[in-house]
Amino acid sequence: MKTLCVVLLLCGAAASSCAQAVAPGSGWERLKALPAHTRMHVDGDKAKRKCTLQSVDDEQLVCSKGSTQYVFPRGEVKSVKLMRVTRSTLVGLGLGLGGGLAVGAILGEVRDPAQPKSGLDFSGIGRDVYVGAGAAVGLIGGGVVGGTTDFLRGPVVYQRP
Repeated sequence: MKTLCVVLLLCGAAASSCAQAVAPGSGWERLKALPAHTRMHVDGDKAKRKCTLQSVDDEQLVCSKGSTQYVFPRGEVKSVKLMRVTRSTLVGLGLGLGGGLAVGAILGEVRDPAQPKSGLDFSGIGRDVYVGAGAAVGLIGGGVVGGTTDFLRGPVVYQRP
């Protein structure tokens, strides 16, 4: 149980250290200074989009995803954050690995060999197998969730005043 608490504490500390606040000087000028093809998350009044920057001028932001182009008038843009898919994937892998190890360790200890045997008897499986399987499932699941959700979006480039 102590190991589980330590693992969860370390995973929480790693996730919170990656969270970033609004960067100083995060005005429209900073947004205009970004290079083209920067991956970002645009939060507007009417829509939210994950897209690649095409251009920014004083009136609008233009970005695209695939062959679809999105135009956000300046007045409708609430915030723009950089995408950090790699960072989110790595943190997701770590959290999934920690959670999977913990669940595998718990399942390895909880199984009761005194229970009557059914058609599927897993009583001969050792604790290490449970821990390894939990780690593998957690690692894969955490990586998929972290990579697809981009839950640690990067620094705020623009925040509407």
